[in-house]
Amino acid sequence: TQKNQIIIDELEKVKEQDKNIFILYYYEEIKVKDIATRYKMSESKVKSKLFRMRKRIKKILKERGYDFYEG
Repeated sequence: TQKNQIIIDELEKVKEQDKNIFILYYYEEIKVKDIATRYKMSESKVKSKLFRMRKRIKKILKERGYDFYEG
């Protein structure tokens, strides 16, 4: 879908590690703990990266006309 393409395009703009973390978590359903171990970083660092990526993607999608329920 167009929405998925927007997400893919946005992931191509970020650091390779951040992109991989996002994909591992959201598409391969790897746990934060396991991602942290793989990249030798704290779980809080992984969570922070995921939060920033979600925020970035959400902003782009909103700009392109996709809306989100925030309740």
